[in-house]
Amino acid sequence: MRFSKILIVDDSEAFRLKVKRLLVEGQVGYYHYEAKDGAEAISLYKTVRPHVVIMDIMMPNVNGIQAIKEIIKIDPKAKIIVCSTRDNKEIIDAAIKSGGAKDFLIKPFNTGDVVMAISKQLVENRDYSRSSTSAKQIQKLKTS
Repeated sequence: MRFSKILIVDDSEAFRLKVKRLLVEGQVGYYHYEAKDGAEAISLYKTVRPHVVIMDIMMPNVNGIQAIKEIIKIDPKAKIIVCSTRDNKEIIDAAIKSGGAKDFLIKPFNTGDVVMAISKQLVENRDYSRSSTSAKQIQKLKTS
């Protein structure tokens, strides 16, 4: 079984722990990586290349919006799920409209919410990978 790599980015250690627990409750195989702010997330993204990032917006130093912009420069196909409180819906909308965030979760969320959001992004990754591989195979056949 291949495990998916999930990067959890939030300045609250308690929140990061909660997300990890929700993923365990969902009984899905994930490797968990953690970052406490956007700067750490950017650095980890470069080395780990996670399949999905769960990113808080409001963080010290480098906030979520800034981190999303940098991660998209590194990998335009990055799968980023933003999360924030209901009070920050406008900020979540801005993150999605910027082209970086692919989905959002409003805190607090439950196991089903987080597992469904991650699964959706992983399916999109697999679909893209399959179509990209198929296109390469077709091109190879054409040039043979």
